[in-house]
Amino acid sequence: MRTNAYLWLLSLLCALAMAAGCDMFDRVSFLDDDGDVEADPQEARTLPPHVAGTIGEHAVLYGGGAASVQGYGLVIGLGTNGTDDVPPGLRKYFVEELLRRGMGSYRHETEELKPTVILEDTDTAVVLMGGVIPPGAPEGTRFDVFVSALPQTGTRSLDGGVVMPADMRLPTAGGRATAGPRGGTKVWAEAGGPVFVNPFIDATDPEEAPKLREGRIIGGGAVTRARPIRLTLRRPDYARADLMQKRINERFGGIEKVAFARNRSVVEIEVPPKYRHEYDYFLELVLHLPVRTSGASGELHAAEIAREIQKPDANHHELALVWEAMGRQVVPVVGSLYTSSSPHAAFYAARAGLRLGDRKAADVIIHFAQLDDSPLQIPAIEELGRHGRIYRAVGALRRLLDAENDRARVAAYESLAKLGDVTAVRRTRVADDFYVDEVASERDPMIYVTQTRMRKIVLFGRAMKIRTPIFFTMPDDALTVNAFEGEETAVVFRKIPRTGTFTPSLRLGTSVADFAARLGSPAVHGIDGKIQGLNMTYGQVVGALYRMCQGGDIPARFILQRLPEVSKIYSEMEPVEADEFVEDEQ
Repeated sequence: MRTNAYLWLLSLLCALAMAAGCDMFDRVSFLDDDGDVEADPQEARTLPPHVAGTIGEHAVLYGGGAASVQGYGLVIGLGTNGTDDVPPGLRKYFVEELLRRGMGSYRHETEELKPTVILEDTDTAVVLMGGVIPPGAPEGTRFDVFVSALPQTGTRSLDGGVVMPADMRLPTAGGRATAGPRGGTKVWAEAGGPVFVNPFIDATDPEEAPKLREGRIIGGGAVTRARPIRLTLRRPDYARADLMQKRINERFGGIEKVAFARNRSVVEIEVPPKYRHEYDYFLELVLHLPVRTSGASGELHAAEIAREIQKPDANHHELALVWEAMGRQVVPVVGSLYTSSSPHAAFYAARAGLRLGDRKAADVIIHFAQLDDSPLQIPAIEELGRHGRIYRAVGALRRLLDAENDRARVAAYESLAKLGDVTAVRRTRVADDFYVDEVASERDPMIYVTQTRMRKIVLFGRAMKIRTPIFFTMPDDALTVNAFEGEETAVVFRKIPRTGTFTPSLRLGTSVADFAARLGSPAVHGIDGKIQGLNMTYGQVVGALYRMCQGGDIPARFILQRLPEVSKIYSEMEPVEADEFVEDEQ
């Protein structure tokens, strides 16, 4: 089906895959007629210092690039916004899939949930899903999944829907959609979970309403089959393959090897347990590892990097990676640049030193983290979040929670959360769906909401409360909040999309953290016989908080995490005001 929706999604995936595979992963070569790697036409040119002499000069990474995957999913929980219009081929597939997962089964006590009845209910809809598996991702790695209602069907909105677990595969040749759910390649990932629809769309605007048919499942994809990672030599050679295997194992191996020379062209790589959660960083180190670093040659190479990194136009990040790949023996050379007159040289030298275990480098990184006008401030704050047991860094990060720069506040929070600082960040998990984090900050209250990788509502400020009196209603009466002036509790209820009836009311405290958590909690009955939550999805809770901030019912600024630009798909996100959401989506 060559439709605008399909083309939109697939072009986006291709762009993301290209962006994610850029930089170090973009060193691509081609096979000749004998199956050997052709020489890179640029090899004859002078190589940049961060490539010359490294494994990246002699080999390319295969299996380490990003890969776009796609599939078809079934969304449930749409009320009357779904459709019973399912193409015949997909209908047959989903009947079989629902049966396989136990629907309509007496043994599973689901005999009343017949697959055909489910598909004919407007509470459901079939969607096309697409995502990008990150470079070198091992089994279990999570990634975002984009979803779109099938074209020429009656689905009005995916808001509030949940995608049932579904398979995802690589697209067929040419990047086109597969001919069917089982077309294409083997299953490489599984996707499912609540759909996050742009909560700021005006459903009454005919031009914006179609956007309700699109959304994403934040962190909803999981890699089920790790792709093999191997280095393919540009010029096949047994001796060089053996040398590369030896160097990688010397630097990163232990009792267990991580590199295996299979023949004159291929060295297979396994990600060691130490780097399981930083596999992309590990692959960077492998490509930047000098092939010969023993004795005097290693010292000369480290010194050459030191000279290059002080140049204004140097590629500071990749030069520092060469140091980091070489190991602790370069710490004396690296340490000599901590006080360099070049800010970038000093920062990247300190980053390399800290990653190689030199605690003296921490003071340099802390210094840059406190420089408000420096382009190195955010990288420095993020770097502090990588290293535990640097207690003076925790104090600096806590102070940055009150910074004038919102990006610095958010980056400091992310680092403290990564370090597990329960003094600064109090975390509540809501129904296995999202987190509510309360951040100890004395500056003006702020609500920061994520829309990629992990679902989080972050409250900056102490004891953030809803103002009273309040009479708040969401569009279509999706949520109502009512409290008189001076009251410490509010009456809250919502409209059930499927039936048009209203839930029993809850009486909640005015704490924003408790309010958000209870909105997203399951609508189960407690020991007092009253329901404990309203079972709203993450996107619906975010939409409610945004509108309450806009109306002054919550005295806080609302900041939304920026979606990554295509060229920065794996860089850290930048917070933006919520009214920029729609622009970022386009």
